[in-house]
Amino acid sequence: MTNRNVAVFIDAENLFKGYGKLDIPDLSMADILDQLERAAAREAGAGSIALARAYADWSALGLEDYRRDVERAGVQTMQVFSVSKAEKNAADIVLVVDCLRAAADLEQLEVFIIVSADGDFVPLVRRLHELDKYVIGATLADHPVNNVLEQEVDQYVPLKIRPVPPAAALQPIFSADPFAPPVKKPSRRSAPAERSTRRSAEPVEKPVEKLVEKPAEKSRGERRTEPAKKKGEPRKKAPTKVSWHDLAKEIPVVHAGPAASAEDYKAIITQVLSDSKVRTFCNQLADAGGTLPILAMAIKAAAPSISPSDAKVSSMSRALRFALADTEYALARESDDVQPVLVRRNAHPAGQLTDLSLDDIQRGVQ
Repeated sequence: MTNRNVAVFIDAENLFKGYGKLDIPDLSMADILDQLERAAAREAGAGSIALARAYADWSALGLEDYRRDVERAGVQTMQVFSVSKAEKNAADIVLVVDCLRAAADLEQLEVFIIVSADGDFVPLVRRLHELDKYVIGATLADHPVNNVLEQEVDQYVPLKIRPVPPAAALQPIFSADPFAPPVKKPSRRSAPAERSTRRSAEPVEKPVEKLVEKPAEKSRGERRTEPAKKKGEPRKKAPTKVSWHDLAKEIPVVHAGPAASAEDYKAIITQVLSDSKVRTFCNQLADAGGTLPILAMAIKAAAPSISPSDAKVSSMSRALRFALADTEYALARESDDVQPVLVRRNAHPAGQLTDLSLDDIQRGVQ
């Protein structure tokens, strides 16, 4: 039986800092854990992970739905709320307290992995060393790491996660793998030429003559299509890239207060969608297949004080499946591993998520 003697403590807000909230769902927590477990086995002779916790305000934009991926990977999500203006250190303090408690109470834990690049964890590392623990530090490979922290830990692991271009967040999810290179269609003209070259026993001059003849053929086709190309030149230009952040800045505050109940949350979303700027934003987002965090950004601008917890749910996607039930919009997703996107209900898109009623919310229906 594998010895489970590894504990992982993840400062989630530090881990994702600088990646942009829209890109968070593209980071696989299962992949991160796999890299950490292999590094602990290789360098410390450790077994498997016995305890894994991630600390953040999981109601923050972009994190509420990524929480599903984190929990699916077997990581316990620890909700952290700041009781002061020093929001930055709230997760750090809770992480340190939990880490030291685990080190003192669970003697079987021999290897502690701190996933953060923050130098504030140096005292924690030193205390773990005093308790005779092996300490590994880790963060995403392109994140700057505090020099002292990197020196204090027994090993530092750069997590090799393939970054996603920011523009990918604005592409519809109903498409092929965004990392796959474009497939070039075979040229129908070149194939016959190659076959004729293989069949011919004559010198290379003959294929050269054919290559010389091709421009003449092309020119005849160009004479037929050239006027149309000139007229259509403006349509050839690449469409202007939508700046969702700029569009969200134009959205006024439609409802300033919090929601008092799930029904109130639904009414506020209906009120928000009645605003012309919000509707323009949503229409463009639905046409682009934009992901849920972009929609959440618009809702946050129009109703800054409401939260999915007001609807008695833990994620933005479940809250909106409830709130959008009687509107022209809905959410859809290709699989559980990707973010939902905003769609037009009357288009009957594949992967459309079922609406949730108030009774569904109360019964905890997923």
